[in-house]
Amino acid sequence: MFQTEIPLQETLKSPIQTLKPKFRSIHKTQNDEELSENIENSEHQLELFRSLTTKNVINVIRVQTVNDRWIGIQLRDPYVTCGWLLSEVIRKFSQLDLNYDPFDIVGFKTNNIHLDYQLSCLHLLLPNLNGVLLVPQIRKGLKEPMNIDWFEIIKKIGAGSFSVVYLVRNKENGQFYAMKVTDKQLMVESDKEELIIKERQLLIQLNHKRIITLQAAFQSKSKLYFIFDYCPGGELYYHLRNQKRFSEEQAKWIFIQIVDAIQYLHSKNIIYRDLKPENILIDLDGYPKLVDFGLSKPVENQEDLNFSFCGSLEYMAPEMIELKGHNYTLDYYQLGILLYEMVAGIPPFFAKTRQEMIKNILSKQINYPNFFSKNLVDLISNLCNKNSSQRLCGKKILQHPWLQGFIRKMPIKYKIDSFHIDKLFINQLNQNIESGPRCIVEEYNLQTMAQSVKDEDWCSFEKFQTFYYKKQ
Repeated sequence: MFQTEIPLQETLKSPIQTLKPKFRSIHKTQNDEELSENIENSEHQLELFRSLTTKNVINVIRVQTVNDRWIGIQLRDPYVTCGWLLSEVIRKFSQLDLNYDPFDIVGFKTNNIHLDYQLSCLHLLLPNLNGVLLVPQIRKGLKEPMNIDWFEIIKKIGAGSFSVVYLVRNKENGQFYAMKVTDKQLMVESDKEELIIKERQLLIQLNHKRIITLQAAFQSKSKLYFIFDYCPGGELYYHLRNQKRFSEEQAKWIFIQIVDAIQYLHSKNIIYRDLKPENILIDLDGYPKLVDFGLSKPVENQEDLNFSFCGSLEYMAPEMIELKGHNYTLDYYQLGILLYEMVAGIPPFFAKTRQEMIKNILSKQINYPNFFSKNLVDLISNLCNKNSSQRLCGKKILQHPWLQGFIRKMPIKYKIDSFHIDKLFINQLNQNIESGPRCIVEEYNLQTMAQSVKDEDWCSFEKFQTFYYKKQ
């Protein structure tokens, strides 16, 4: 490798200096001063130099072994996956004398949450890891039943009327999830105990690519926990607000995905009843997923009338406001409102006051912008017909002229290295889940109103005793 007549230190000086900003040592982390002092006789530098000058090696990924020591994983192909890196690290570590089983490595940690998430998605291509030291995450071997100790709380990412949502990482498998936390006392105060029990039972039944997957559900003395797949793209509402409005082609592709999810729910005799951009999340691949089934209604017959008053006013159908009874056609009305908002940027009956909005929904016809195509106007008009018996529903929607011809796949584009969440949560520090704000109202009031639950109060939550669920 080296000509014997040239002193080794002279051979090393030039290439090592150029490599210094990206790599330090193949076995030990050093700062710049240490590197300069030891460069003359460093076996570590020689090993690094040999690694990088080996034929076809385009990068060396640093992975920590014990304490401040690390080894290098040679990268010869720029198109390898994160799964390849994990398997290669396990293979390499199997040759070392460690105080843990290398097969217990389930992922990696860095100083960047977004990078950690990408590395946990084993099918993704390996991101740029120049200068990054990877610390293996070791399976903890926690005991059943699942509880809050199974999860590392990373960041608060949202809040709703009755819950707060956190980004968490499972200590057992290294995967990222969204953890929805609901306060039991708040449920009791609001007389919503039955709703959340039904939501859990409903979510267990669902298995569709456009509907969020429930991975687990468990409880503590004061809280109920739902563990869902994490959708890094955030809410559709976030992207619509930033982009102002979608093109018809973009809206058409998203609309088709949501129709698919709604019709799946109807095939299970479930009315969704809460369709809006805030309840549509964007998954890793840019596809939409329905979330939040707290207002969903299982029915024996889709035609049966229900007389609940629920949901967001902008999306309420006339029959719900007038309490005349609603059925599955309510979801198709909300589909029409969603489609209008995606293309126009604002719901069709939006007004400054609730009274004016209710008046618009009950008596006014939709006013369409001039950039709406004729077929789009016709589709929305048929979906949002104030007479529920005359609405366009079911498979007839897909036969509408606006949806004919080639529909280009147009996933939502977003940056995976940043959060796509409300500014309210961007810089929030992690709070104690058991005593933190219980819902969005308390977030805005910046008050902590959660009540601690004493042992003797446990009996008041008997309805939640069978809440535990773990996906097999």
